[in-house]
Amino acid sequence: MHPAAGQHMNHFERRKHKRFKAAQGAYAVLGPETSKLGQIKDISMGGLAFKYLADEARPNGDGELDIIIRQNNYWLRKIPIQIVSDFELARENAFSTIRLRQQGVQFGKLTSDQTSQLEFILKNHTSWIEEPS
Repeated sequence: MHPAAGQHMNHFERRKHKRFKAAQGAYAVLGPETSKLGQIKDISMGGLAFKYLADEARPNGDGELDIIIRQNNYWLRKIPIQIVSDFELARENAFSTIRLRQQGVQFGKLTSDQTSQLEFILKNHTSWIEEPS
């Protein structure tokens, strides 16, 4: 088994918050040193996973992330995070030269304003994901 896959499975077992599928047009931006932009796959009160274009520079460790909802220009800024997983995704097309990675992040201590904004995003810009039993 690929080591990243094993780490990914352990991450699922540790979930404390219900996950939601992010709406189309929801993006995560790591920054400011990396300025990495990716499409949010799923999100919870505890963290999120997003897909991004693979390149040589892979962010790691602690940092900050912004959440952007394109639909109504919503921007939640400077969420403290810790990166908990990062792995290459299988190519959807064998002929494609585009490499995608997925990164999972855990949120750090949020301010009360960030918490209420995140609750707003979960309520208005997501759909529920059924967890495997």
